[in-house]
Amino acid sequence: MSRTETGRTGNELLVVVFERWATTRGLENSSVKQYRTMLSRSIAPFFGTRAMGTLVPADIEEWVTWMMHTRAYKPSTTRFRFNILMSVFAWAMDEGLAATNPCKGVGLPFSRAREHRDQRAEVHIPSPEVVHAVIGAAPDRYRGMLWLMAGCGLRLGEAMGIGRDRIHFKDRTIVVDRQVACDGDTGSGKYGRMQLRHVKWREEGDKGRDVPLPEVVSMAVRRHLRQYETWGPEELLFSNVTGTGLLYQQYWYSRIWKPALAAADVDYFKPHSFRHFYAASLLSQGVPVTEVSAWLGHSSVTFTERYYGDLMPDAPDRARLAMDGTLGLARPTEGAGPTTGLFGVA
Repeated sequence: MSRTETGRTGNELLVVVFERWATTRGLENSSVKQYRTMLSRSIAPFFGTRAMGTLVPADIEEWVTWMMHTRAYKPSTTRFRFNILMSVFAWAMDEGLAATNPCKGVGLPFSRAREHRDQRAEVHIPSPEVVHAVIGAAPDRYRGMLWLMAGCGLRLGEAMGIGRDRIHFKDRTIVVDRQVACDGDTGSGKYGRMQLRHVKWREEGDKGRDVPLPEVVSMAVRRHLRQYETWGPEELLFSNVTGTGLLYQQYWYSRIWKPALAAADVDYFKPHSFRHFYAASLLSQGVPVTEVSAWLGHSSVTFTERYYGDLMPDAPDRARLAMDGTLGLARPTEGAGPTTGLFGVA
């Protein structure tokens, strides 16, 4: 569709075009929900009834400043929203709804290095003692979920979506390819119905990821299977408390997670911290970051390194030992002659 054919290049309101961009491109319900939240909290309050064609780079710069100082968004959040708006304008140009992209050329007032520092500072890693205390304080029916999160690095929704056929005790692995998410279409234009679907950022039919099953987690899962029945045709391990449907995350937070923290007498932290605990435990013991990244299901090793790069304090020592061994520069014994290395030097 050409701009001439539309006859209205730049005249439509930004909020209207943003809504169309979010809802007409076949995105997952979870993504639509996320973008609608951004629209209501970050776009509509600032831009109001501004038309696409009236916006210039100075307006975008003011919006960035507003997000940082009025909304107090973190640099990573600000950059994410800025990139989304840039994508909206790029799509609008392709559709003949905008003539220019005012986001181009706008420089953000912070560096990616600062974003990464802020992200690492937000990572909370509970101690093994706290992990055991919280698991021990949780209702017995749902302790297996916490073991899977802390011992296998599963996200909350992924732990909810584990079925009996995804657990391979003989091979000591589990397959993570599904999750329970509160993003099903309710039929009213809002997204809040629980559904079991493929894991985050994966296409339907993808194999998912194989994750090592430690013995301590295997024992907890076996115990759960002996005490509780699975639920539904997918044989899910964890259902709602009555065993009649999917477990709602809101219920889990308010009736399981928070009471467990209180009973364990620890300050509040997000259950995602169990996933951080898993990554930190592996990396601190020298497990290669490439393997940890694959088991976590991250989109790239770079993402894993960004979050957990400082959790490998012994990496320099391992590098020194590796190169000394490879180059043959071992310390000579007392009284022995100089050791000849790879390059013929002592």
